[in-house]
Amino acid sequence: MNAHEQAQAAVHHSLRVAFDNEELEFGPTDRLQHDLGLDSMTFLHLALDLETFLQGPLGEQPDQLPQTVSDLVDLVTRRLEDRSHVA
Repeated sequence: MNAHEQAQAAVHHSLRVAFDNEELEFGPTDRLQHDLGLDSMTFLHLALDLETFLQGPLGEQPDQLPQTVSDLVDLVTRRLEDRSHVA
């Protein structure tokens, strides 16, 4: 499984955990706030779950938070790739 596939699986899992809904349906272009209803507390829960998966900080820029599911997958992919280059 490559970094993008790992990131996608982790984001899908974490979104379902953060929303406490195993049946949650979403696509890559769904906007986290507007389409899924992600609020600041749910984003914190989501970020913490992803940081546990990454074993380190998510590293999102406060002025450039991910807007879509795809943006979040891309962010996690970059962190996984950064981690693999350090090892």
